[in-house]
Amino acid sequence: MQGQRLKAIERMLSIQSRIRKLAEWRQKAIELQAAAARAESRALVAALNGEGPTAGLFADMTARRLHRTEVSAAQLEAAAIVQARQVLAETGREKRTARLADHLRKVKLRADQDGALVEIMDAREGRRAATF
Repeated sequence: MQGQRLKAIERMLSIQSRIRKLAEWRQKAIELQAAAARAESRALVAALNGEGPTAGLFADMTARRLHRTEVSAAQLEAAAIVQARQVLAETGREKRTARLADHLRKVKLRADQDGALVEIMDAREGRRAATF
């Protein structure tokens, strides 16, 4: 019974680990998108400031694009914060499952040791009874 429960908990632990890794990957992807949006925003600001050969030619389009990029960057940063909380939650679940698995391993080890001790004592009593 304890062996089956331990196997089930260990499977849950591997699943929790995968879920945590996926959450971390999502967070990293969101952070990379936010960094790309910030870089694009900086490039658009530089274009609006008159750096380059076409300075001021497409100012209205560049300003609209800058606004969309800034909004996108703000949304991505908010999503990154939410995803960071999700990563923390998944990490906590994984740690709790790992502690439960460790506890069950210890309980199973104690039960196995107790069973081995009982067998040794029974064998010794059997030999002792056979000598009388």
